[in-house]
Amino acid sequence: MNSPDHTSGQEPHLVLILLFDGVQSLGLSGSADVFAAAGEVSSGTSRYEVRTASLNGGTVRASGGLTVRPDHGTMGVATAGKVGNVGTLIVPGAGGIPDLDRAIVEAVGYLARRARRVASVGTGAFLLADAGLLDGRRAATHWEFADELARRFPAITVDARETVVRDGRVTTSGGGAASGLDLALALVEDDLGDETAQQVARALVTYHRMPGGQLQFAEPLGPDARSPALRAVQRRILADLSGDLSIRSLSRQAGLSERHFTRLFRAQVGMSAREYIEGARVVAASRLLTETSRSLGSIARETGFGTQATMLRSFRRVLRVSPLGYRERFS
Repeated sequence: MNSPDHTSGQEPHLVLILLFDGVQSLGLSGSADVFAAAGEVSSGTSRYEVRTASLNGGTVRASGGLTVRPDHGTMGVATAGKVGNVGTLIVPGAGGIPDLDRAIVEAVGYLARRARRVASVGTGAFLLADAGLLDGRRAATHWEFADELARRFPAITVDARETVVRDGRVTTSGGGAASGLDLALALVEDDLGDETAQQVARALVTYHRMPGGQLQFAEPLGPDARSPALRAVQRRILADLSGDLSIRSLSRQAGLSERHFTRLFRAQVGMSAREYIEGARVVAASRLLTETSRSLGSIARETGFGTQATMLRSFRRVLRVSPLGYRERFS
C-alpha cells in the first residue's frame, strides 16, 4: 500500500473524490475531514491533498440538496497534471443504488487505472463493480443492498457484515453516508498507523473502528417465503418466540417432512429456520433493550432465549455486539 509522504517539503498524497448527481454529501465531506484532520494531528508532516472531480466539471446536486462545485472534470484531471499522481480514488455512495451511467462507469475505470488505490463508500461499490474493479474480490456495501450487489455481480464475494473490507488495492465500506468516516480512517491507518488513526477519530469525536460491524443497524430477518404454508410458519415464529419452535413442530404445521421443510425454508427465505428464529429473537430483544428498562434476564426469557448467556451468544453471533452494548448505543 502506498503511503503519503512524511516530509512536508515533498508532494502530498492526492485523494481524488468522484462526484455525481445524487452523491451523499456526508460520504464526501466525512472522508475529506478525516484526511484534513490527519494532517493536523501529525503537525503537517503527513499531508493529504483532497480534490474533487465530476464527469464534465460541472456542479452536482448531492442527495441532501447541497450543490457541490468540483475542482476538475474527470478528463480534466489529466490536463491538471493529476493523473498518474492520484494516490487514492474514492467513489462515494448515493441514497440508494447510484445511476450506473456508462459515462460515469467509464470515468471510474479511467481514474482507477491511474490511481495507486481505489475505495468506495456504501453503494459506491456498485460503480466499482460495474467498472469491473471488484471481480474476484471481497467487497462491502450498505447492508440493505448487499444481496442486490451479489445478484448483479456474481464474480464478487459480498460481505454484508463488515464495515470496511480491504482486498488488495481496493477498499470498500458498508453502511450509509457516515461510513465515509470509517473508510477514510481505515485508509489513514494503512498509511500512518493505528495511533494516528485513533488521534484523528478522537479529534472528530467518532469511533476509530465501528464496534460490531454494520449488521447491528439491520433487522436480521430474511424475506417472506413464497409458500403460504411457510409464511404461516414465519408468522407463528414472530408471534410466539418463547413457544415450541422445534423443526419437528414447525414442519408438522407446514405439512412437510422435516428434511423437505428444512430445504424449502432455506431455498425460499435464504437462511435456515434456526437462523430465522435466532434473528427474530434478536430483533425482538433489540427493541425491548432500547424501548424499555427491563432487565436482560427478563428480556431473554420473554424472547425465547431462556438465559442471558444464550442471548449474549446470539447477539455476538448475529450483530457482533453484546446486548448491553446494543442498549447503550441505541437506547
